[in-house]
Amino acid sequence: MEYRRSVRAIGKKPIQMLAFGLFSLIFIGVPTVAGSYLAYKFGGELATTDLPLLVGARGGIAVSWLMVTVMIASRVIGKTGRIDQEAGMLTTVPARDVVGGLLGAELARVVSIAAIPLLSITAALSLSLGTPLPLVTVVLALLGLVTTALLAGHILGLLIKIALERSELLAQYKSVLAVLAFGIYMAAVMSNALGTVMASLAEVLQNAPTAWLGDVLVLGIPGTSPSLARLGGAVALVVVGLPVLFALDVRLATRLWYGDRVQPENKQYDSSESNADFLAAIASKPTRSVVANVWRRTKRSPIRLLYVVYPVFLVSGPIQEAVQAGHVTESLPVVVSLYGAWAMGGATLNPLGDEGSMLPVTLISSIRGREFVKGHVLAVTVVGLPIVVLATAITGFLSPLELTRWLSLTGLSALLGLAGAVVAIGIGTMFPRFGEVNVTKSRTAVVPSKTAFATYSLVVLLGYGGAVTAITPGTAAGVSSMFEFITGFLGYAVAISPPTVRLIGGLIAVLLGVVAPPAAYRYSVRRFESYALDADDSGFAVFESVGELF
Repeated sequence: MEYRRSVRAIGKKPIQMLAFGLFSLIFIGVPTVAGSYLAYKFGGELATTDLPLLVGARGGIAVSWLMVTVMIASRVIGKTGRIDQEAGMLTTVPARDVVGGLLGAELARVVSIAAIPLLSITAALSLSLGTPLPLVTVVLALLGLVTTALLAGHILGLLIKIALERSELLAQYKSVLAVLAFGIYMAAVMSNALGTVMASLAEVLQNAPTAWLGDVLVLGIPGTSPSLARLGGAVALVVVGLPVLFALDVRLATRLWYGDRVQPENKQYDSSESNADFLAAIASKPTRSVVANVWRRTKRSPIRLLYVVYPVFLVSGPIQEAVQAGHVTESLPVVVSLYGAWAMGGATLNPLGDEGSMLPVTLISSIRGREFVKGHVLAVTVVGLPIVVLATAITGFLSPLELTRWLSLTGLSALLGLAGAVVAIGIGTMFPRFGEVNVTKSRTAVVPSKTAFATYSLVVLLGYGGAVTAITPGTAAGVSSMFEFITGFLGYAVAISPPTVRLIGGLIAVLLGVVAPPAAYRYSVRRFESYALDADDSGFAVFESVGELF
């Protein structure tokens, strides 16, 4: 039932279906084809190589077991540790059956993703070796790995979840702990420390009980000499370990589901906790109240800005390159300035939706449209602009870039950050979102709409790209060559000189960085002052009023 619910949940959302299809193509289709080909080639050359297959299989199985365990534990902590309609379910179904159902659903999810690549690759290996034994032994070894790791991960996740729900201190700071864990993970990935640790663990865990499954893995491959004792240990690990782990899992789940959670005391917030009075010289009192409200909401619920972190995964390449090189590369200041400018505007991408239930009060208050928009712009620029400018300047100074280049980047990040914040408010008021969505497996928040997110990101990329193309001749030449190549590939080669490309880039930058912000500001002000709570926020209704921009 749980597995069917997961499938139905994906089927109801076209975006998730598209994402799952793309995921399947990249992480299932490509590995299946490439892995099958490599397995077939490897099987044909196996007799002439002296690779330490047994040692590699033991270490690889042990490390893979740890990875699966951690992945399952994270799912238990975030999503699957508790069940929907818990009270009704536990009064009609024994806890043992509920645990079995949850584990079966998790196993079905894993199998539905891994079955096709696994069977295809092992079948290709068996065909190349001329024996069906690898198909049997590899599948049995990996099935033992998944089932034992599934139970171990479920137990680990339940232990952590019990600790989080029984300790008032941990319950109060679990969001901080989650952010800290995420930061450590990202640092490990970008610094390549994770790969180093995995390689070391593969050597250290050669004699671990989970490594015994490696002997089963290579049992059907000719020329290997697995240990009979380890083979027996692997069988015992699965046959004896599964019932023991399942019994422990049921016991922990029962303790979690039937126990009482701690109730952390609601924190009392002082009305002056996010005071913006120091802006009195440049902002009126209503504007300062908007600034203070934005800061207060962010302080109380920082998870609502989690979407601002998502693009970090897309720019992790230059960061990882710089870490591995041991010095700041030429691309890092560019990435820092672009992401910093984008993040400043991204934080203000849903001004109406962020008001939540207070929106009616805000609309009928003494706050005018100009004050509402200026307050949001000030809220992000006062905090974000110094950080973006300093980060760009420092990375530029430490990089091999020329002085004029990194100074231009620094100025561009400041200009684009300010302009982007205003444009983001305009786009956000054009495409607001008021309903909560899942930002993690178990937390919901009001975040910008997909349309606003995509539109704003495209505007920033075009504006930044146009500016960089206009101020750097080398970039213009590269764009010119690429455009000619693409059009030539399509059969209609069009050559545009680099000076013309620089001119076009400059025009785009001026349009999006100079013309668009005032237009977006005017639209946002009018939108706020004329907004009706029962208004149609669909795309068609919005585009009917797009003329208000001008």
